[in-house]
Amino acid sequence: MVQMMEKSPPRVAQYERGIDSSYRGDKEHAVRVIIVEVHALIRGALQRIIGNFPFVETSTGLHRVQDVSAALAKEEAAVLILGSSLTVSLCLECVAHVREVQPACGIIVIQQHLYPETTFPIIRSGVQCLLGEDASEKDLARAILAAAAGNTFLDQKAREMLDASFSRVPFHFTEREMQVLPLLRLGISNFCIAQRLGLKEKTVEKHLTHIYEKLHIGSRAEAILRLQTMHI
Repeated sequence: MVQMMEKSPPRVAQYERGIDSSYRGDKEHAVRVIIVEVHALIRGALQRIIGNFPFVETSTGLHRVQDVSAALAKEEAAVLILGSSLTVSLCLECVAHVREVQPACGIIVIQQHLYPETTFPIIRSGVQCLLGEDASEKDLARAILAAAAGNTFLDQKAREMLDASFSRVPFHFTEREMQVLPLLRLGISNFCIAQRLGLKEKTVEKHLTHIYEKLHIGSRAEAILRLQTMHI
């Protein structure tokens, strides 16, 4: 499994050693999750699994994407999970809406089958995490932590699919962009990149815009995968 998260002190050692996060064990930093899944059995199973994660404070289950707006207005969730019963088009519509009403909300999409024609639009939509049919409970835990921290997590199948679509092409990056690139490759947030380089977050966003233009891609996850194939 590919993990693209920032290294930080262990947050969920009681769940499984090796999963790290910037979140601490107190309630103030616990993650609030909203699950959207049509099928009651699957929705219930996800809630039970997530409820056992020590870093999750609450998990709300919805059976319609139309209820997401009301749920977000009632409770500011850190992570939204779109279940496997939702079509890709419905996921994309929901993502676009959530990005307007609550931009800071982390989004995880779970799809039973991943294909290039569906995987690429999901990644380009700005979704932080994508899980396929082979994802495990451990993968889900990592994805929740990554999404809540503004980082990126893709499962093995999604990574391989994106890797196969990228070719190695030399690009000219500025000196500052070359400093941003290895940090971007780690999948960490703009805020963390800014802290490490002593820059303003707006400045980092500007550099990332130029990097995306040079790579001819439209999202953070695409950039990370592209950089890994280029060994930057």
